[in-house]
Order: sequence, then C-alpha cells, then structure tokens
Amino acid sequence: MAQEHALPLGMLAARLAKEFENDVFEQLTLAGYPELRVRHSVLLSALDGTALRLGQLAAQAGMTPQAMGELVDDLEAGGYLARHNDPADRRARLIVATPRGERALAECLRIVATIEASYATALGADRLDDVKQAITELLRP
Repeated sequence: MAQEHALPLGMLAARLAKEFENDVFEQLTLAGYPELRVRHSVLLSALDGTALRLGQLAAQAGMTPQAMGELVDDLEAGGYLARHNDPADRRARLIVATPRGERALAECLRIVATIEASYATALGADRLDDVKQAITELLRP
C-alpha cells in the first residue's frame, strides 16, 4: 500500500478510472448487456433520451465523426440506439436511444451508484465527498 502512495496522482487516478470502468462493464455484462464495452462509454450519455446528430456526439466526446460512427453502428446493431430522420433537416439523421438503450443506461447508473456506495463504505461518506470535491477542483480549467 505504501508503494501505491508513491505513485503520481495521475497514475493513481488512471488506475482507479480503469478499475471503475472494468467493474461497470463487467456488471453490465452480468445484467444482460454483453455487447456494451468500455469503448462505448463515451456514448452512454447519448442514451439519456436526447436526440443528437452524429457530429454533435463526436464533438462532445472529442472524437472524429468517423470514429463516433463506428461506435454508433455497434450500439445500433446491439439494439441500443436507432437513427431517425431529423425533422428540421431531412438530410440529417438523429441518434436516439431505444427502450433497450434506456434500460441499459438505467442499469449503468444503478451500477455506478453501487460502486460509489462501496467507496463510501471503504472511506466514509465525508471522506469520499472530500475526494470527489478535490478531484473536481483539480479538473477545473
């Protein structure tokens, strides 16, 4: 444990993030969503009921439209997302969550809450709040 404290903060944060993501997606698989992978995490927010164009999703995630298109294709094939014509622009397509996608997002949020509750048990709720606040402050531009 003392050796882990010697690691730079960025490395510790990266390890925690990777462990967190792995836990979430392992539990999503067990819950019946085996097609979802860590690479899809940038699209999970798209399952919140907001219809967006591919370019908007790509910009939000800091990805190219081509890379985002591949992820959307994956989730569309798995029944999580669908593409519909944009009534404001017939040339454009809106990406929307399907009922399966909405259920997957709800399950993901439940899993995240469970993981965070385990962190609160391990650290204490006040200490976890302090950690979250400190990280939030470090991430501010």
